[in-house]
Amino acid sequence: MGLWLFRGFTTRTSRAQNYAVVLYGLDLADKAVRRYNYPGDDETRTRLFERWERFWALASLEFKNGQIARGDEDAMRGVRGASKAWFAGGKPLPLDFPLISRQSELGGLGAYLTSLRTYGLVFPGSLRVTAAAREILDAFWSEPGKRDWSQLYEDYALSALDLNSSTVARSNGHLTLAGLGQRSRLSSLVYGGRRTQQDRLWDALFVASRDGSTLSLAQHLVLAHAEDVDDPEALLEGMLEGRWGELAYDTVNKVEVALAFGRLARELLKRFDRAYGYVDSNGWIADFRAVAETAFPDNEVNQLRTLCTALQSAHEAKRFRNLQFHGPEFITLSAKLTTSDAEESLNHLLAYHRTVQRSRRGGGAWLRDEVGKLVIRVAGYEGYKSETDFPELKLSVVRQLLSDLGRLA
Repeated sequence: MGLWLFRGFTTRTSRAQNYAVVLYGLDLADKAVRRYNYPGDDETRTRLFERWERFWALASLEFKNGQIARGDEDAMRGVRGASKAWFAGGKPLPLDFPLISRQSELGGLGAYLTSLRTYGLVFPGSLRVTAAAREILDAFWSEPGKRDWSQLYEDYALSALDLNSSTVARSNGHLTLAGLGQRSRLSSLVYGGRRTQQDRLWDALFVASRDGSTLSLAQHLVLAHAEDVDDPEALLEGMLEGRWGELAYDTVNKVEVALAFGRLARELLKRFDRAYGYVDSNGWIADFRAVAETAFPDNEVNQLRTLCTALQSAHEAKRFRNLQFHGPEFITLSAKLTTSDAEESLNHLLAYHRTVQRSRRGGGAWLRDEVGKLVIRVAGYEGYKSETDFPELKLSVVRQLLSDLGRLA
């Protein structure tokens, strides 16, 4: 659903400077291939990029004296691995430490590569940056002009991509690792006076988007934030009402189905939580009928059916049928719940839950039906103890990007 609203972003592409960091690392890997006469295959380029990523993480830590906790504005992907490798003093730092488990999936390249390709900054199917990224790359360390030391910074970074060396010095000539960290850390766009670089990234990620909704929805987020409206449901409601200006017809349809989906998804999770909580509080086994009546009480039948009908009638609801995972089953579930009674509804919901769990983890549902009894199969879930929230739909991700780019007051 978030991809329908913002085609180029994912839940992991939340920092604008990381786009520049990944682009620079890919470009640096290309230069290292030529300087050190390495093979130009993707395996080698990935290895070189990951070396750059560790170097950059250490530089950020060096600038902050090793004090980057999770949640810090400069906390990069793999901050715990980098923190374990960093130590105070003047001795060279290691470059061959494990930054993050499943590095190829969870590191910077795994998180941002698809998005960079979507925006035409990296060639499809390759690890090579396009000409569209050149101005961002040329200004990575500082704005081009007088006293531009970018080449010296690049030479320092390239020295870290020498695979025959397993460490990096904390200084290189007049440059220090801490100085590189100060210029390139995740918050450097905000605190480094990098308005022109912010504008380049804004143009690349928002103005140049081709999905018809990313730019306009981002502009609405900016106006809404100025009015202290950040709640996802309130945002979508305000957009549909035209509170911050008109939206194109296609974008209105996207917002409409997002709002209908979010409300139904929240309601269904609430019903599942009631079921799980009831069984959990009754010694991990409970009568199926009693659970059904708790999760789907008669006085809430119309409320649920209204939400299901709203999703079914949304113009863009047909897109669920084309999703590879979960979408067809979800829209089918919503149709079944418009006519089912309490026990049938619980059966439908648990069947959907089983389908999702099998596709995600190869396992089964958390609740198992055993001859009229529901039994907890997976213990330890405590989500039912908290209030069920409206899904974020990547709105908070985009807001963080906008903040990094200086668009939010």
